[in-house]
Amino acid sequence: MDLGHKGKRVLVTGGAKGIGAGISEVFAREGADVLVNYRSDTEASQQFAADLSTRYGIRAFCVQGDVGEEKDVIRVFDQAEACLGGVDILVNNAGKVYNETLLDITMDQWQRCLSDNLTGQFLMSREFARRAIARKQRGWIVNVISKAAIFTTTPGRIAYVSNKAGEVGLTHALAVELVGHGIHVNGVLPGHIMASRLEEEMRLRPEKYQQRLQRAPLKRVGEPWEIGATVAFLASDQCALAVGSIVDITGGLLLGY
Repeated sequence: MDLGHKGKRVLVTGGAKGIGAGISEVFAREGADVLVNYRSDTEASQQFAADLSTRYGIRAFCVQGDVGEEKDVIRVFDQAEACLGGVDILVNNAGKVYNETLLDITMDQWQRCLSDNLTGQFLMSREFARRAIARKQRGWIVNVISKAAIFTTTPGRIAYVSNKAGEVGLTHALAVELVGHGIHVNGVLPGHIMASRLEEEMRLRPEKYQQRLQRAPLKRVGEPWEIGATVAFLASDQCALAVGSIVDITGGLLLGY
């Protein structure tokens, strides 16, 4: 299926590692130009973008910025216009897991989690929408959320789970406000994905990793490119009827298996 992404301009937040890297690579493979946003590790991010350009023959750049800081968000979009001439597709992938219990979490920790997750998606979406609407340009936003928005049995994630639930509401609200402007907004709920945290668990805590697999209906974890494939479909005209959809790509983890 041709998703029609050749020549499209895609901005992926947190796009140089983990799920974000898988999303960036799928769009590059589809022929889209990619702007990879990152917050730290400049050298690795630049190398990742250079590799995408070499392997897929597309334009790929990286831009540093904290999505929870308004001034950084504006600068990221300014850089997107300088490098690519604008953005057609925004993927709000950046986020961070915080492990703090209700009784121990500080306000600073709560606010930092809010900034890294829900506020980051809000600020990026607002700036994307402002620029797209001013140009009368169609667009797509896909929010990468988490199964924790719907179901969690992990203690000590009071701020993270609250933020992820908020991202579901944000996705719905954005979809209602923006569909009339030709901007489609949807979200995805990944489950256990083979990224740095699970790689470390597999290496250092193999028994826990095996227990995780046994609880999964598929008896495996997902790969970052699998999230990317779903995101790329949602951000295409082949999926035009999806408006405000929250897609479960947890591999069945929400079934209570």
